[in-house]
Amino acid sequence: MKTFRISFVLAFCFFAASFVSAAPDTAVTHSELRKEVAKLIKTPELGKKGIAETYAFIHFTVNENNEIVLLDVVSDSEYIREYITEALNKQKVDAKGLEAFTEYNIRFEFRSEKV
Repeated sequence: MKTFRISFVLAFCFFAASFVSAAPDTAVTHSELRKEVAKLIKTPELGKKGIAETYAFIHFTVNENNEIVLLDVVSDSEYIREYITEALNKQKVDAKGLEAFTEYNIRFEFRSEKV
């Protein structure tokens, strides 16, 4: 049952992400936003937690001050969920062309060099 839920959430995120990046103008903004979010997340220390690889789907919006407001973080690792929440919530992003209160979905994969 847990596998079904994760599969359903993954399918939903892929479906939603295809609509977010459908327009050419939005694709450029989404790419810039992804780079900004990646800078904020940096690299978690997975090896110290015994995690070889994991993923995270981040569902968020950006308020009128260009601050990230997290709506949901889906991951198979509690450590990654907490790490992303601390790293992103209420952080400012400098991507141009963002519309306030538009919802975004980004998927990240994390791999550890050592386990």
